Amino acid sequence: MARKRMTVEEMEEKYPNMWLFIVDPENHEGTTQLKSGIVDIHDVSRDKVYEASRKFRGNAAIRFMGDDSAQRQRPKMTSYRRRNLN
Repeated sequence: MARKRMTVEEMEEKYPNMWLFIVDPENHEGTTQLKSGIVDIHDVSRDKVYEASRKFRGNAAIRFMGDDSAQRQRPKMTSYRRRNLN
């Protein structure tokens, strides 16, 4: 089954209080604010998502979908990184 592109709002609804590894992220024009993407990996553990993301090459984001005050590992964040596709 193909994974579909989701908006941030759809991700928040489907994956509450989870860490997401998002491939092919799209930002709002002229900003780094995440608009949509394809959820590749989701887990309650930030470490599991980071570990799984290490093998990926390309444009991706990591984001926590939950309340900052409930997050003990790290506050809500978005990480954008581009890696060499070779």
